[in-house]
Amino acid sequence: MKLFGFFQVGPIDFLDILLMTLVVYTVLRVLRGTKAVILLMGVGVLIFLGFLAESLGLVALGLLISTVKAFGIVALIILFQPEIRRLLIEIGSNPLLRFFLPPERVPINEMLSAIEEIRRRRWGALIVIQRRVSLMEYAEETGTILDAYLSAPLLIAIFSKESPLHDGAVIVKESRILAATVMLPMSVRTKGVGARHRAGAGVTEVSDAISIVVSEERGTITLFHNGEPYTNLTIPQLRTFLEKFLNYEG
Repeated sequence: MKLFGFFQVGPIDFLDILLMTLVVYTVLRVLRGTKAVILLMGVGVLIFLGFLAESLGLVALGLLISTVKAFGIVALIILFQPEIRRLLIEIGSNPLLRFFLPPERVPINEMLSAIEEIRRRRWGALIVIQRRVSLMEYAEETGTILDAYLSAPLLIAIFSKESPLHDGAVIVKESRILAATVMLPMSVRTKGVGARHRAGAGVTEVSDAISIVVSEERGTITLFHNGEPYTNLTIPQLRTFLEKFLNYEG
C-alpha cells in the first residue's frame, strides 16, 4: 500500500506506528504536570538541532550537540529518576499482566471494618497497601516496624487518638501490617488538601501502592491509585475499587 503516492506502507509499519503512539502516550501521561515535560521539550530542541547540523554540514554545531548528548544521557537519567521509575511501574501495572501475577490476599473485610469504625469515630487514618514495589525504605527509616497480622481491632487501636502510633501511615502487605507511624513523600501535584492526603497521593506517584485516607475533619474516605484520587467513597464503593485495582483473591 502506498501512502500519498510516495511511501510504501505495510502491516509492520502500522504496527510500528501503533506501538510508538502507545509509548508516547504513556510517557506523556506519566510526565503530565511535572517539570520533566519542560526538560523533555529541551531534549527535543537538541535533537532537532543535531539533525539540522548533520543535514547542513555544520561541523562546529554538530560537535557541540554530540558532546552535550554524551554527558546529557547520564544527566537525564539522574534528573528523570522519579519519572523513569513511575514509567516502569506504569508498564508493570498494565492489566494485561495481571494474568501472570500471583493473587494478592489482602483481608479486605478486616480493613473495611476498621475503616468504617475509624470514620464513625472521626479519627484520621492513612493506610497504604504495598504491592510489587517495596516501601520498606520508608518503613525502616521513619516508621515503627510491627510485622503483625492485620485485624480490624489492631488497625482501630493503632489509629486511636490515645495511641502513640496514630500519626503517620500504616503500611500493609497482603495479610500483614508491616509498620506504623511511617512518613511518606508528599505529592507535588495534589494541591489544596492536608498533609495526610498529600502523603497518600505522593506514595502512589512513586510506587504501585494503593492508599486509603480517612479525613479527621470531614469523616470522608479517599482512595489514591497512580496519584489519582477517588473521593467521598462509601464502604461498598471502596470495596469495589480495592477489588478492581488489586489482583485480588479473597
